[in-house]
Amino acid sequence: MTGHPRTGAAGPAPSTAPAGQALLHGGELPEPPVGTLGEALLRATRTPHGVVLVDREGAGTHRSYRALYEDAARVCAGLAAAGARPGARVILRTADTADLLTAFWACVLAGLVPLPVPPGTPADGLAEAVAAVGEAWLIGEDAPAGLPPLLRPLGPVGALRAARPGTTPPAAARPDDLAVLTLTSGSGGRPKAVPLTHRHVIGRAHATAVARGLGEHTRSLNWMPLDHISGIVMFHVRDVFLGCHQVHADTAWVRADPLRWLDLADSGRIDTTWAPSPAFAQVVDRLEEGRPRSWDLSRLRYVMNGGAPVKERVARRFLEALAPYGLPPDAVHPGWGMPETASGVVDSVFRPAEAPRRFVPVGVPHPGVSVRVVDERGRVLPAGATGRLQVTGVPVVRAYLEGGTPRPAPLSADGWLVTDDLAFVADGELVVTGRADGLVELNGASWYGHEIEDAVEELSCVLPASAVARAFPADGAAASGLAVFFRPRPGIAPAEAEERVRERVRSRFGAGPAHVEALAEHELPRTATGKLRRSVLASRLPGARRGHPERKA
Repeated sequence: MTGHPRTGAAGPAPSTAPAGQALLHGGELPEPPVGTLGEALLRATRTPHGVVLVDREGAGTHRSYRALYEDAARVCAGLAAAGARPGARVILRTADTADLLTAFWACVLAGLVPLPVPPGTPADGLAEAVAAVGEAWLIGEDAPAGLPPLLRPLGPVGALRAARPGTTPPAAARPDDLAVLTLTSGSGGRPKAVPLTHRHVIGRAHATAVARGLGEHTRSLNWMPLDHISGIVMFHVRDVFLGCHQVHADTAWVRADPLRWLDLADSGRIDTTWAPSPAFAQVVDRLEEGRPRSWDLSRLRYVMNGGAPVKERVARRFLEALAPYGLPPDAVHPGWGMPETASGVVDSVFRPAEAPRRFVPVGVPHPGVSVRVVDERGRVLPAGATGRLQVTGVPVVRAYLEGGTPRPAPLSADGWLVTDDLAFVADGELVVTGRADGLVELNGASWYGHEIEDAVEELSCVLPASAVARAFPADGAAASGLAVFFRPRPGIAPAEAEERVRERVRSRFGAGPAHVEALAEHELPRTATGKLRRSVLASRLPGARRGHPERKA
């Protein structure tokens, strides 16, 4: 299969598609060894492995899968005693990562459906969650005042622990029962949840294992929040399914010094990890500041690069900077996925191009998944033509939850999920170009915001992973202007950096931005995985800021 690392477990080759069409199949997915998450955890208890949690001070605590199961069983008994019945939704809001995992698996064993949310989620955020999933229970400490009427607090995890595991066996689950919920942005401002079944989650985990040769021998590292789908589903649940050694580090602790990511990879003999492109750029930046390490990264064979547009320059510099530490040249794996596919379902091996290219291929679908690119009428395009990306397969959802009720997801006439991404197929691989709403018109040409951001971040006066480029209505007209926000490096005057950004955009794209603004880090809102929130910056656009005093540099 194109893009497999040299592991000796290449997995099945994708099935063939009509020649010349933008259609890729990942091949058949073999039957997984278990059908539900509860069965996966029970199987993992028979291995010698478990979970290491690295806290905000950098200290690690190990818990075996057997200990995790027994603790979850105690909380499961407490949930039953509190009146929570199978099928009920449970929102998990706790700052204690160990308690989060215990509560998650207690819900699984009890037949409840967990929805992890960030620990600081305020009452209005919880109200949005309830608006998506309907009536729910709440587990967590320090519940905010003003909870919505349909949300019933159960208190912290410690209050739910029974003295010993309940005598009632775990609730019987079927593969097509709901297993976990995750929130996503809604259309028209309506919150909605992605309902993932056991089949979705187990199928995605099994497909990745088949495609990349993962197993009980795998040693993985994640530092994204466990209340995010990438942390809880893409890594934690997958690794429980594998029964392998897994490490989860506090996100803020790693972000404070991105080199800690690879410190952990070295000390933990990690072979599988991931991060979005901004983290790759920040690692290189820190190394260039003269912070050498004595790492041995030769074991790292599967460094997933996803969650944000994959950038050729960033991935190339990452490989070059870490080559002296033994990082294999084929370790970086660009990929694509979304909450509606239970996270990543397409990936490849990054190989630097001999000539510059606008977009980096993200690879081929995993077993059980197919992707295609279609025109505005839903017809499959020829290879090389850009159109709307659609996906189907074992881990792909077909509905959302809104108000606790299933609502159809955007599907094609023949049942493929219609995404918001544009893409094309080249040389047998999928190439995702960007979101359909991310195009910016400059001097008669169309560019994606992430291309402009990459050009801005090439400047020595701009910090990596700090640029946002977005279109906005210019002077109330239909035509769009371009706004660029960024964070200058320390010691650089904001006005000087702004002028250099203007000149870079003008020289590279043929037209200057209508608005350029240097911001401080606290003025750059980020998602749980570190991506910049473009929509939040709308309040700083010229039209929105009229009548407000100018910010002083």
